[in-house]
Amino acid sequence: MKEIYSWVPWFRELAEKIAKGDLKGFQSKARKIADNENSDDPFSFFYFLAKKTNREKLKEAHEEYKMSCDVPTDVGVDTYPPLALQSDADDPSSLWGLFEWSQKYNDEAETDDELFSRVLGIENMGPKTLTQCLFLINPNQFMPIDDRWYKQQEKDSLGPAIKKQGWECYKNALEKVKGIFPGCEFYEIYRACGILHHPNSSDREFFQISSQASGDGGGDYWDAEGDEGFNRNNWVYTGWQGGKKKYPLEKPTPGDIILVRKGGYGRAIGIVEKNDYADKGYYEGGKIHVLWINKAGTKLCGSVGRPPGFYCAHKYDVYQAFKDTDCYTPTFEFIENLTKDSIEKESASDVLPHEPELKTMKHPLNQILYGPPGTGKTWNTVNRAVAIIEETPVSIDEGDRKKVKEQFNKLKEAGQIEMVTFHQNYTYEDFIEGIRPVLSKKTEDGEQGDKGDIKYELAEGIFRRIANRAKKNPKQNYVLIIDEINRGNIAKIFGELITLIEVSKRLGEKDRLGEKDEATATLPYSKKSFGVPNNLYIIGTMNTADRSIALLDTALRRRFDFVEMMPDPQVFKETVEGVDLKALLTAINERICVLHDRDHQIGHTYFLNENAKDMASLAKTFKNRIIPLLQEYFYDNWEKIDLVLNKNGFISECKASKGLFKQSEFVDTDRKIYELSPEIDHKLKEVGNYTKIYGPAEQPSQEEKEQENQNR
Repeated sequence: MKEIYSWVPWFRELAEKIAKGDLKGFQSKARKIADNENSDDPFSFFYFLAKKTNREKLKEAHEEYKMSCDVPTDVGVDTYPPLALQSDADDPSSLWGLFEWSQKYNDEAETDDELFSRVLGIENMGPKTLTQCLFLINPNQFMPIDDRWYKQQEKDSLGPAIKKQGWECYKNALEKVKGIFPGCEFYEIYRACGILHHPNSSDREFFQISSQASGDGGGDYWDAEGDEGFNRNNWVYTGWQGGKKKYPLEKPTPGDIILVRKGGYGRAIGIVEKNDYADKGYYEGGKIHVLWINKAGTKLCGSVGRPPGFYCAHKYDVYQAFKDTDCYTPTFEFIENLTKDSIEKESASDVLPHEPELKTMKHPLNQILYGPPGTGKTWNTVNRAVAIIEETPVSIDEGDRKKVKEQFNKLKEAGQIEMVTFHQNYTYEDFIEGIRPVLSKKTEDGEQGDKGDIKYELAEGIFRRIANRAKKNPKQNYVLIIDEINRGNIAKIFGELITLIEVSKRLGEKDRLGEKDEATATLPYSKKSFGVPNNLYIIGTMNTADRSIALLDTALRRRFDFVEMMPDPQVFKETVEGVDLKALLTAINERICVLHDRDHQIGHTYFLNENAKDMASLAKTFKNRIIPLLQEYFYDNWEKIDLVLNKNGFISECKASKGLFKQSEFVDTDRKIYELSPEIDHKLKEVGNYTKIYGPAEQPSQEEKEQENQNR
């Protein structure tokens, strides 16, 4: 986690190096790096580099400017704003001037209100766009006015105010944020704001930890060097305790608050981003990863007694002591306002269910997307998982895909979505819980045994881990995606869980008479009672060409809704160099249905995007994917493959060489032999060979008809 801000020094160094030159020199280098894309001013150039798809361009800029900082590794959804500057800068000199000022700005620097307002007046350069770029140039001094912090600063009203009042209005907003998050840099605040609204409800819990919790006589780990330091590494922990679990470290979930203290002295406030213990159990080296939202060290107001090294803050005086301390009070008020806002929204949804923006969608608790290969089953799990968690309709708009995928990644990082792929060797121990071998490490006194010794520990599987998270946060939805669900031994993997996942047996469910109808089971390894919460959704995918749906475990069929996903030729709107992909796919699949079955059709994704953008890629797709798939479907029956392709010339007929065998009743010298055409590479590039596939079937010649009559 200590690398989560590696982008900050890199962008700062880049800004400093650019500012040492002049506008013309910068433009020359920027155009080279950006391939002449809009980059005539530093703002547009920084926007260009900040695109999530521009990792290679970061390396090019790194080499061009001979950077000393490492190329950023933390380029992701929560790193910095998703930038999309569309403006053609018609005033590069003004942008250059504001850039020079902003990259060296600090609280004591002189301001140029007129220049700030002039840049704001550039077309499409509103407060959001401008402040996002200022943030990249100097993330210690600026923060974006965007959706990440809209609750703090009332973005909808702040943006127009900055547009009208200029620099002073923006400066006042920055000072207000600094007052809420004292001791934190803006880049820390910005990343934390992405998770402060999660969970945005009254379920948020507060925990306290001592920075001396690593053992008796230990030092203060807040500012410790190396991997021990809480501050520099963005994590907290209590030490290994000789392998003995001492504290409830697995309880904090993303969005919970950690109060760090040393005795009666406050160190910091952090928000949980990830908890190793919740995912993997109690183990040596585990950490609770946090983002700091207040680092104002001070003596706490009132006595905190002697609480344990780590525990729930509400059970002791720590929570109130932090809240009553002046430098921590604004942070607590901010968190409470988020909770209050959440409760008000929940109440409004109960009172006004008819409001369209508050209406929630009811999705199946258990569903399986099934169909032939290449129909977008795994692709659609992303849309469905996000829709389930946000309780909205499933988005099928290609234009929204980028936003949906970004949200999916955020939810996955937050632990609300998990993915697993079943296979023949996947077991109950992998999925639910089991005993796992662990290699011991030699300690100073040798208590753990020599390196290489094996001990066994109880480990939770992916299903139990996400189920536990769902139980802790009943007002949030969680999704487990099981790819290729039919490739595993369902009875072996699910065990007693096959009953517990049934909708009517989930925790909290009642029968028609209102009586409790939930089901639990005692797990065989841990001997703990376990049930499945009703806010845990399961999405499976199933390739019908891999195993027929008719053979699927009957118990699983009864517990899941099945959503069929078949090839969709309608997705193709245009031809590829004269080849009608819609007609091509339709013809191939119609013949497969007749010669094999409908479960072995070819999905439309085989011909999407880079797979069929031109004749070269279409030829490559046919040679490396379509023809091998047909070989698999028809068990190398080349005659049927040739029929599927409408005898278009890709498959050639040949006969055994004369004299190959001596005369024998076991040898049919008239047997037809098929193989890929010797000229296949050339034939794959001819448009006519594809149009033959969806053209009318060739009628036999007169000679072929006479030969067939003789054979009869």
